[in-house]
Amino acid sequence: MSNDPKILKRALQREKAARKQAEEILEGKSRELFKLAQELKQANAKLKEGLTEKTTELQGVFGNLVDAYVLMDIFGNVVKMNDAAKELFGYNLDSEKLNVTDLIYKEDYGYAMKSFHQLVTHGKFSDYQARVYTKHKGIRIVHINASIIYNTKKKPIAAQGIVRDITEKLNQERIFQEQKNQLSTIVENSSLGIVLTQFGNIVQTNKAFRNLLEYNEGELEQKEVVDISVKDEYATSVTFMDQLNSGQINNFSINKRYLKKNGGMFWAKTSVAAVRDQDDNIKYQVALIEDITEQLALEKQREELVKNLEKSNQELKDYAHIVSHDLKSPLRSMNALITWLKEDYKDVLDDGAQDSLNLLLKKVDKMDQLINGILKYSSIDKVDQLRKNIDLKIVVTDIIDVIYIPDHITIFINSDLPTIRGDVFRLQQLFQNLLSNAVKYNDKEKGIITITCKQTGKFWEFAITDNGPGIPKKYHDKIFQIFQTLDDSKESTGVGLSIVKKIIDLYEGKIWVESKEKKGTSFYFTLKA
Repeated sequence: MSNDPKILKRALQREKAARKQAEEILEGKSRELFKLAQELKQANAKLKEGLTEKTTELQGVFGNLVDAYVLMDIFGNVVKMNDAAKELFGYNLDSEKLNVTDLIYKEDYGYAMKSFHQLVTHGKFSDYQARVYTKHKGIRIVHINASIIYNTKKKPIAAQGIVRDITEKLNQERIFQEQKNQLSTIVENSSLGIVLTQFGNIVQTNKAFRNLLEYNEGELEQKEVVDISVKDEYATSVTFMDQLNSGQINNFSINKRYLKKNGGMFWAKTSVAAVRDQDDNIKYQVALIEDITEQLALEKQREELVKNLEKSNQELKDYAHIVSHDLKSPLRSMNALITWLKEDYKDVLDDGAQDSLNLLLKKVDKMDQLINGILKYSSIDKVDQLRKNIDLKIVVTDIIDVIYIPDHITIFINSDLPTIRGDVFRLQQLFQNLLSNAVKYNDKEKGIITITCKQTGKFWEFAITDNGPGIPKKYHDKIFQIFQTLDDSKESTGVGLSIVKKIIDLYEGKIWVESKEKKGTSFYFTLKA
């Protein structure tokens, strides 16, 4: 080793420089380490803050999850459930243990084990649908998606599942399908033709409509509405359809003709309704088609029949007046001649001849009454304006004051009589005929006639009862026919009760009689309230 001072000095200088360089490197590394430590500290703080935030978020999601959430260990022991799972299964893990095998419906056990095997081998399964037992709700149908939870070494440590109760959903779907099938059956077997259209195209039809047009289903679905419509009438349908599509109307009904496959036509009442979406836009149109060809023909026949009847009635009425006038003229002449004979030959004719002339006058008078009855009967029709309020108490009281009532007969009004809408002349005819008959034919020393009234639904029911001779049952229907009488009395024309019935028919009522021979008669009738 050299003791040269220069060499030693240089060596010391090199050592000093090397130490200084090492110190500078160490100082730099220390600064870097400190900086890195500070960065790590800040990163740990942020990581801790982020972890806390994510944990809070996950707890919020877990707690507010609508579906049931179940966390279990690898042995199937449930370690955590959210509120929805507690509500569904009815278990409280704080006080009782639960293994998922306790929930498996026994008949679905094989399917459950197969799904668990898939969970273990593939790490997840989805769309698992089966029945489960719950603690309080009995058997429920659930849909489950599940997955395995692994640690950092990819070793399974737990499993989790999202469980949705679909019991009510399936029930609603089943009910909906049943109702849909029922509706389809009703539509297909309806006696009315039913057509579903979309913008003029035929989408679907039922059997009744296909039968009406004599097309099969495939043929009609290739058609448009215009193809089965009469050209001259289609414009009217288009006008209504434009209003339907624009939202001005939701439905309409028209009578139109349809073209059959064989070239024939039929009239149909067509009722169309719009089927709209939630934005009120047209999706489809549904049409109900009713074949009214025969109905229209019958209505036309009925109109012609009514016109003919009206014409016939007027001709009969005119004829009755003409005949009555023609009959009354010779009757007046006969009456005058008989009266002159009686006066001119009163000193010549004996009592027998006088009696014969008197009898002849009575027959002439009866004939005159009969003709008057015919005129009254023919004048009762629905041309009268039944619009006035008529107080029947006043009508009946006036009749009692006007008609002749012998001293031995008394008329009692035992009920308040109503006010009804009608024609006073017709109502006077009605009550006067019934009361006059009750007075005229009463054969008792003390005759009693009572008038009663009660309301039955939309009608007033009246009863006029007497204690007279009564009417044999075999005549109860006959007496309401024109010209039918029970005796040959000169005062009876056989028209009175037929007039009564015709007036009651005019008021949409009915009349019937109850009677016992030698005890009395009750005439019941109804008038619309």
